[in-house]
Amino acid sequence: MHIPALADVIGTEVLLARPIGDISLGGCKFEGPAWEETGQALTLVLTVPGGAGEPLPIAASVVRASDSDMAVRFTNPSEEQKALLLRFLDESDEATG
Repeated sequence: MHIPALADVIGTEVLLARPIGDISLGGCKFEGPAWEETGQALTLVLTVPGGAGEPLPIAASVVRASDSDMAVRFTNPSEEQKALLLRFLDESDEATG
């Protein structure tokens, strides 16, 4: 699902407020050239601009790194993180109207 959300991405580089191309319970995708290698472990901090919810920190790993996008899979999210991610997705969906 495409949502108006951002992620601070912490890996070999740190990128702040990177737009998310799409997201699901399993992971997310960033449009544009990848800046990390496949297999790289990351920490993401997800936020919805103007959202009421707290930022959601979650571990991830890069599963695809290409010239057109970078896809990551969330790594062993806890039940609490899954619940927060569902709420995050609901909030993001509401932000799109």
